Amino acid sequence: MPTNQQQFAHTTADMDAVEIKVTIRPDQELLAQRAMALDEDTAEVRELYFYDTPQLDLFNAGVVLRTRLVKGDADDSTVKFRGVEASNITDYWRQQPDFKLEADCVGERVVCSASLTVQQKRDEIDEVAKGKRSIEKLFSKEQERLLGELYEGTVDFGALRVLGPIRVLRWKLKQKGFAYELTLEEWRLPNGEDLVEVSIKTPPGEALQARTAFEQHLRELGLDPMGAQETKTRTALNYFAKAQG
Repeated sequence: MPTNQQQFAHTTADMDAVEIKVTIRPDQELLAQRAMALDEDTAEVRELYFYDTPQLDLFNAGVVLRTRLVKGDADDSTVKFRGVEASNITDYWRQQPDFKLEADCVGERVVCSASLTVQQKRDEIDEVAKGKRSIEKLFSKEQERLLGELYEGTVDFGALRVLGPIRVLRWKLKQKGFAYELTLEEWRLPNGEDLVEVSIKTPPGEALQARTAFEQHLRELGLDPMGAQETKTRTALNYFAKAQG
């Protein structure tokens, strides 16, 4: 029987990269911000929207439809599938420049995902949020093709709701004595609740070593490396779905 380490290495072997994530416990969010000496004036500012049914049928099936408004950069839309197997992804997709095959590692859980991102013209995302444009027009023919190949169901865009916005502050930073670049994201929900996630990204061959070093670094900062039980995406989507009634 393979060990957990062998299983981890096997699962992530064919990924382009492994992202190791920890959602900071709510009682440690201020501690994390101070330990990483964050300055709000230096943050990248983004605004996120998700598109799903009020019951989160797509998310529960492993499908995420998302757009990002990025201050100072191009806006984009992403179709993402969670729980994929690399052997099911054709060479065609792997050769596309904006296609990613990555593993998300949260605690002992490893989820492999495939995603395709395309740029959006300015104001298109806002027009959809205001109901002046259909959700379907945010996604390209190639993204719809990927949906058709990897999603067993049919996406009824007319049944989807706009879930958002989520204001995001994002930092990338290096810390003395730690070899990996840290990314910290703070998601702010409309009710004032903050969700904070810190992560590193590594090649698959370094992932086990990187995870051990990452957990040790968080302990040295006084942070719980196991973090909160729920991911920030699930928490945020549950909030907006509940608001839909």
